[in-house]
Amino acid sequence: MLDATSLRLARLRGTLPAEALGSRGLERVARNPACDRLRALTLAGATPATAAQAVYGESPPEGQSPFALGAGNQFERLLFQDGAARLLDLYRERGRLAAAEGTVVDLSTLVRGVKPADLERRRDLTLDFLRRKLAGDPAAPHVIIKPRLQVPLLGVEYDTEPDVLVASGADAFYRPVEVKSYPDRAGKTDPADVRGACRQAAVAVVGLRRALERLGVAGQEERQRLVPDLADLVLRRPGSFFPTLRPMTLRGEVFSLQRALAQTGAELDQVEALLATLGSHATLDDPRVLDAVPANYVEGCREHCALAAHCKQEAAQRGDPVLLGGRAREELAAAGSIERGLELMYGRGPAPASPEQAALAEQLQDALTEYRKALS
Repeated sequence: MLDATSLRLARLRGTLPAEALGSRGLERVARNPACDRLRALTLAGATPATAAQAVYGESPPEGQSPFALGAGNQFERLLFQDGAARLLDLYRERGRLAAAEGTVVDLSTLVRGVKPADLERRRDLTLDFLRRKLAGDPAAPHVIIKPRLQVPLLGVEYDTEPDVLVASGADAFYRPVEVKSYPDRAGKTDPADVRGACRQAAVAVVGLRRALERLGVAGQEERQRLVPDLADLVLRRPGSFFPTLRPMTLRGEVFSLQRALAQTGAELDQVEALLATLGSHATLDDPRVLDAVPANYVEGCREHCALAAHCKQEAAQRGDPVLLGGRAREELAAAGSIERGLELMYGRGPAPASPEQAALAEQLQDALTEYRKALS
């Protein structure tokens, strides 16, 4: 039996299937919180990739190449085999685990299967291990591989699966670990890859704090003390499958994620009200309806959202200055479009409609004058 919120979300989706959003789906909202279209789909429990294909009939961009996926799987397999020997060696070398500390639990092998009962069993075991660590049990695992944590969104608990949780005997609680097969090239590592990994790790931070709340740890400050805005990135050495360890501070990522998750209560009402203006049976599986939900296309959308190409095409049709970059959108905000900006620059079209447009017109015309002088 579905509860009232689940029924409302199913009503929004229409024929779109309910999907497990996971950490990627949840952190995606934090990347572009001003995008109503992305938030509406996320609230309803549908991914942009499914919407691109089912609603617009567009093939979503391919994710990682088969080669990259194979490399990632091999890296994880080598990292976790033999009782996670390579991972333990890495943490011992960095002084994060003592030589005698090596209790490892791999929930993906302890409870195999993906049926609801299997996933529930893994959630329960994860919570039990966390409870033991919180109580100071010296037998609590030092490493938990593939735990199951829950993150609340609109009163619905969504499952997430961090790669690893790690804690020494001296640590008060666990720290999340995100494992990626990206080559660790120090400052030359792709910033987009690092940002994405940090945002996924932030979901694990929120999930651990939620678990502490369920375990009876009262007070936000105490939960933040036990689970600070920190996580580890485990990448691989270039040219090998040996791991590297990079502790990361996630203050901005955790804050933006918490804000995105916390501001959803009234937004469900807003999405329903918007759809109601389009018809009593309007749902997000209708392209006319989904197009009516405002998008906020920015350059970074291409990193994480399968609807980026569709939203960029919309931006092009209306001449959105964002096509020239984020700074251009800010500078030309008063014009509203590239076309209107050109009119103001060359003194064409209607007179400026506001003091802001008049000021922009003067600025653009001065720049054009300087440009012509430079060419003469």
